[in-house]
Amino acid sequence: MKHDAVELRWLADGTYWLGGCLSANAQGQEVHYHVSSYLVVGSKATLLVDTGDPAHRALLLAQLELVLGERPLDYVFPTHPEIPHAGNLPALLDKYPGALVVGDVRDYHLHFPEYRSRFRTQAAGSRIDLGNREFRFLPAFIRDLENTLWGHDDGARMMFVSDGFSFIHDVPAARGDGEAEDDDEPVHLPGQCRLLSGEMPEPPTVDQAAYGTGRALYWTKFVDVSDAFEAIEAVLDTLPTKLIGPAHGNVIDDVDGMLRTSLAAHRRVYAEGC
Repeated sequence: MKHDAVELRWLADGTYWLGGCLSANAQGQEVHYHVSSYLVVGSKATLLVDTGDPAHRALLLAQLELVLGERPLDYVFPTHPEIPHAGNLPALLDKYPGALVVGDVRDYHLHFPEYRSRFRTQAAGSRIDLGNREFRFLPAFIRDLENTLWGHDDGARMMFVSDGFSFIHDVPAARGDGEAEDDDEPVHLPGQCRLLSGEMPEPPTVDQAAYGTGRALYWTKFVDVSDAFEAIEAVLDTLPTKLIGPAHGNVIDDVDGMLRTSLAAHRRVYAEGC
């Protein structure tokens, strides 16, 4: 995969979609794959959700400089310690020597021992006052690691869901043995990198969501996630949400529609796995 530089997008007052896309060849056609970061800018402090892929290090630092100017980056929230989510931590902490790493950081000292004094544990339910807005840490109702967390910015009414709610925009054609030729990543076409889900040519289907879910989160073949979606809806009733920001996949602006599609996809994956 190669680096595809894309511009950042303003999503709401004080909230920006950063990071970039990787590109690959799928059956002779170029496709892209989001590795997104999100910057929340309050009147007192700033917070970055996920660090993006090291392939986008220079791009991410340039995006931060463009938005922040002389302001510092105060907090970095990797949703969990995998490369697309925490891989740029050293570069960010070197660039912004006052920044703290927040979240469920129980094992980050194993990955980045030289920065251990800058880790601050934030449990689900805890909050950070950024000034004129509050960032809240949430349980990761759909996760791939034990210490994954989600987040919510009440300023933009946006929920950040790590590896949750990703989807592809075309189910790859199957080979003769019934297996798909492409990777399990939620791919999209060039030119669609900074589109909201409602700006895409077609809304995501249950087939597309199920394809990505069953491969990227293999455990969903064996777990009925109906209770998890009830918990998500309970949180949404408490925290009004207009946007959902996955690390992989277009930003979702039809929250109710995507919940229905994603739940149906999870149920299909579970039924087929049983």
